[in-house]
Amino acid sequence: MTVKIAKYVSLAALAVVAVATTASCSREEDDIWERSAAERLNDAKNADIAILCAAQHGWEMLYFTESDAMGVNFVMKFNTNGSVTIAADNAHTGGYKEETSAFDVITDDGPVLTFNTYNSLFHRYADPDPDHSQDTDGVGDGGDYEFKIMSISNEMIYMRGKKHGAEIYMYPLSDDNWEQYFIDVNDNLNRMFNASIPTLWVTLADGKRYSITKAATQVMDMVPEGGDAITETSTLSYVATRNGFRWMNAFPGNSDSSTPAREFVFNSDGTYLVSTDFGGGTAGATIKAPVLSELFTEQATVWNIDTENLGGAIASRYQKLVDGFAAATNGGRPLNWKVSGLSILYDAVNGFPALAISLHGSSSQGYIHCVRKPNGDNGMKIDFNDSSLDGKIFTGSPSQNGRTFAQLVPELTEFCDYLSSIDFTISLAGGSEVNPNRILFENASNANDYFYVELQ
Repeated sequence: MTVKIAKYVSLAALAVVAVATTASCSREEDDIWERSAAERLNDAKNADIAILCAAQHGWEMLYFTESDAMGVNFVMKFNTNGSVTIAADNAHTGGYKEETSAFDVITDDGPVLTFNTYNSLFHRYADPDPDHSQDTDGVGDGGDYEFKIMSISNEMIYMRGKKHGAEIYMYPLSDDNWEQYFIDVNDNLNRMFNASIPTLWVTLADGKRYSITKAATQVMDMVPEGGDAITETSTLSYVATRNGFRWMNAFPGNSDSSTPAREFVFNSDGTYLVSTDFGGGTAGATIKAPVLSELFTEQATVWNIDTENLGGAIASRYQKLVDGFAAATNGGRPLNWKVSGLSILYDAVNGFPALAISLHGSSSQGYIHCVRKPNGDNGMKIDFNDSSLDGKIFTGSPSQNGRTFAQLVPELTEFCDYLSSIDFTISLAGGSEVNPNRILFENASNANDYFYVELQ
């Protein structure tokens, strides 16, 4: 019995060794995927093309180059035959234009959308010499025509430029009126930003503030509040949309801030811009113009007085001013002056704020200098007799029009003296908090005394 047991144990052991040896020599794994890698990549490509072609009205593309240049809007419709129709309306196109070329989705470490035949509307931004200049730097605008698809759905496509890496977003359009799309974008740009308002403020969710200049150019300069404009300016381009705008990159992009912003739309009341990055409302960043009283300390702004809409004693004294100009004589000779308008502006030549008087048939103005004194956010005094004027109240322009007007039309001095006696309350009467373009000046002691100014 002992011998038989040993014999069977030995045979069993040999069987185990044989099985183990056979298993260890196999170099093949069971298939994890039912289809090959090439087949799966082809399926993904076809799925991406299907999404691109499925947008009934086409896509809007929010396009950026690598350079500090404004973002560009494109509209495009992809077709199953491999063609794509692209539309644009910008400074380079000279109006609305469409052009058809080819596209494809290729595989290169992931899916890549390529516009693989030349389209003059689109490829100029990736052309190293788009303007065929003798002084080309070989870079051009630094754009791309091939894009790595990072995520794709029927609602949004997010890509990165293959060469330069700019982030590109695409959204399906809701209608076929492509020309109207560009009209809407431009109208919204004008609604948001006015070149006549030189400074805006972005306030991040944590309360940090940055001044914004050149907003209307679509390439903003931003400086932290109290910072040095020479050493601390950040420049960031944006692309306008029908509802707001999107910065090229999140701002601020540094690691010491936990509250960057990227995309802005008007708040629910349409009064100022809020970021959608934190759900909008009070949770996100905001962009507004300075408070109303600070608007009148800006040297670059010109505010025209609406002389057709004056109230109280201001209206009656203005009429006397008009009559006084009409009756003015010089050495007994009638001057036939007719007032065409009044403006509040800054006389840069002489270095003072001023009331400007314009006459019909004359390209020059007469300036009556004043001091503008803000009182809180919504208070203002316009003083033509402040001691700091040092006798320069009637210095006028280099042509001395202001001095001449004051000498020959005493009603002008009476009008200015009356304005100097008033403490004004100012309020927004047109536009929005990000683009105020009509302001009401109201006598704080008598609401019947008022005038409106409109941004030129």
